[in-house]
Amino acid sequence: MQDSHWAPVLPLIRRARGFRLYDMQGKRTLDLWREGAILGHRGASALTAMKAGLDQGLAAGLPSAWEGRLCAALARMFPDYPSVLIFSSRARALSALSLPPDPWDPAAGAAPPAAAEAASAALWRPFLPTAVGARVLLPVLPMTVCGAPAPACCALGAFHALPASDHLPGFLLAGALRALAALSGGSPSRPSPRLGNPILERAVDGALGWERTGPYVRAVFPAVEYPRVHGEFLHAGVLLCPAYPGPSILPGDCSPGENRLLADLFAGHPGG
Repeated sequence: MQDSHWAPVLPLIRRARGFRLYDMQGKRTLDLWREGAILGHRGASALTAMKAGLDQGLAAGLPSAWEGRLCAALARMFPDYPSVLIFSSRARALSALSLPPDPWDPAAGAAPPAAAEAASAALWRPFLPTAVGARVLLPVLPMTVCGAPAPACCALGAFHALPASDHLPGFLLAGALRALAALSGGSPSRPSPRLGNPILERAVDGALGWERTGPYVRAVFPAVEYPRVHGEFLHAGVLLCPAYPGPSILPGDCSPGENRLLADLFAGHPGG
């Protein structure tokens, strides 16, 4: 976990499937954080690509063809941002490009900045609007490992000179590229059926203290309450994003019992 101060509250995880985590005793936790696994843990196609890269020995941070392939795929997805760089983390990308540490986030609920008031940097999250006129777009890829790879897509003419990309292991880049292709053929405007859950969406929309944007949910109650709420969710077997206000990600393929559990938790913490 990147937020290591939350690590002691989690048991040792033996395996992860979809949005479900299983500890050493087989107890299940529903993972609404899904750090680095927006479409679910152990995505078959991404895992296959990563294994193939490891079989080729691409485990070191050496130049590989996968960097160019991932950059080309992102440039096709975002034609207004043709210059693509790959970094080891989002913080590293922001630092290398001398950008402020708080890019606009579409999951924050605010409308995309207008061209006349463009943000210098903006996140792109699957299934949400793209910022208009941002100098740099920071795609949140559907599969990463400890925050890598972290691409930065730069608008034409946004910089006089660009830094070099970081060299990352080829197996990471191969897995990220395969996961990106799983987003409905690479189209950022077509939602994946695995993230649609009308039952949970209605429950969250009617709950106090929470706000939803697409499949993403964030807290709108005071930050001081978040550790308690996070702990109560976890005690009930649900892992939220450890950082206030989120976002957490609603799962799509819930059982009726899981839908009830999640709906009750969002309705009751807080405001119940």
